Amino acid sequence: MRKVLQRCAVLGVLAFVPCHAMAAGGEGWSVITGETVGGGATSVHVQAAFPGLSVSLLHGYSPGFDFGGVFTFNYNYEGDARASYPGIKLQGYLKGTILKNPRYNLGFWLAPGMLTYFLGQSYCFPVILGTHTVDGSFYSAGNVCNSSGGAQFGFAFPIGLVFGVSVRENLNVALNLDLPLFVSFGDYGTLTVPVLSGGGVEYFLGRSTAATFNFRTGPMFFAKSGSRADFTFQALLGLAHRFR
Repeated sequence: MRKVLQRCAVLGVLAFVPCHAMAAGGEGWSVITGETVGGGATSVHVQAAFPGLSVSLLHGYSPGFDFGGVFTFNYNYEGDARASYPGIKLQGYLKGTILKNPRYNLGFWLAPGMLTYFLGQSYCFPVILGTHTVDGSFYSAGNVCNSSGGAQFGFAFPIGLVFGVSVRENLNVALNLDLPLFVSFGDYGTLTVPVLSGGGVEYFLGRSTAATFNFRTGPMFFAKSGSRADFTFQALLGLAHRFR
């Protein structure tokens, strides 16, 4: 009987430990969920993969509000699967917590700024143009030119909502809905409205360092092209560190 009770006690402890860890919440800060980095703290978050590389700096203005900036270099046009044009973005970054308890949180973010994409060089090549009628065939020389070229400038004003869950003491999961809107100018400029959903994982390697993975996917609508939409996705591995 004593051995049975001892085994039951051991099983009870083993069952209690993961539940206690889940209830304890995370490390008290986050860069991917609705939780902030904490009042007075500063974080650096580096992410890279597709469509490029980004470095974000956040400072905790208060326990529920962060501000900072983001620098991004993309080798692909905002994750558009049909457009491999490089570009850079420089944005402010504001993040706030709307609701929070030890297990769940809800936050918002916005990142207004500027962007530039390099669409390559415009070029033309000569062709022979032919017209065929009942009276005969007529030929003339002409040029065919590509439809892009030069640099595209614009303003970005993305916004988003994020729902975070503290799965374990060192593991956070995020669910995201993003609207990374931007408007570009020039011959090919337009208002572009990506509607992206996805999520992320944040695994704490220590109290001040976390490894991250973020994924987004969805359509990208171009106002100038009517109902046209391109498929876009983003997949980024990252590393975040917090300084007190």
